[in-house]
Amino acid sequence: MTTTVYDRVNRLIATDSRWSRNLDEFGYLGHVAYVDDSGFGKMATRDDHVLTLAGNGLLIQHWKEWWAGDLGVPRPPILINGEEAISLHIVKISTNSIIFEIGEKLAAQNVDDDGNKVINAVFAGSGAIHAGGVWLKTGCARTAIEAAKVGDICTGGNVRYVDFNSGQQDIESEKHLISDVAEALLQKGMIMDTNNPLSQPVPITEQEVAHIRQLIANGGITPCAPTGGKAVVWDTKSIARLDAAIDSIRKDESKK
Repeated sequence: MTTTVYDRVNRLIATDSRWSRNLDEFGYLGHVAYVDDSGFGKMATRDDHVLTLAGNGLLIQHWKEWWAGDLGVPRPPILINGEEAISLHIVKISTNSIIFEIGEKLAAQNVDDDGNKVINAVFAGSGAIHAGGVWLKTGCARTAIEAAKVGDICTGGNVRYVDFNSGQQDIESEKHLISDVAEALLQKGMIMDTNNPLSQPVPITEQEVAHIRQLIANGGITPCAPTGGKAVVWDTKSIARLDAAIDSIRKDESKK
């Protein structure tokens, strides 16, 4: 996701800006290709809602295109090739509440005076455990993402955010296609050997990884935003919850 923090206390959502791809299936065991700050973000806003996305890069593109347009048309698919799923969360800004979520996550919560559990923050993605631990100490979502960048190879780049209180945001919206991310990967991407954490990342422009560069260029490798943990399972109830959340957004917008 690669790491996303929904800080309910401070009314803010933050995420990283790294796109990556595990290269095991291409013969580079333990290697990860990645690129930061591509201009195509994993978060999008629409009026009173924020959408965060993870998973297959092409699915993320389709969802962002749909989110920016007419929600009256059918939503995009949640699977591609029948297997690679998308993971998404939708937060309503005015009520500071999650209206849809799926996939593994960590939550920081306490108990109010009435004995009810209250969620203070939610951490999702491959760097969630790193972000969660730091947020509990600092209460700062941006600092939590920075910590995840240190502990998780799939988290990196500038911290992107939507601040509900100030209305300020930095969400990377200059690019609109996952192919733009692939182009950025070709131009400034790196490859990290996770088997040897002390080794320096190798630029994708190096001749020794020409095979990977060619696969990216011809579409054989598509950048993604790994969710971390178990694969997302979309069952009938999950799909119904998603469609109900989308319907609630449509109703909200129809009142304006």
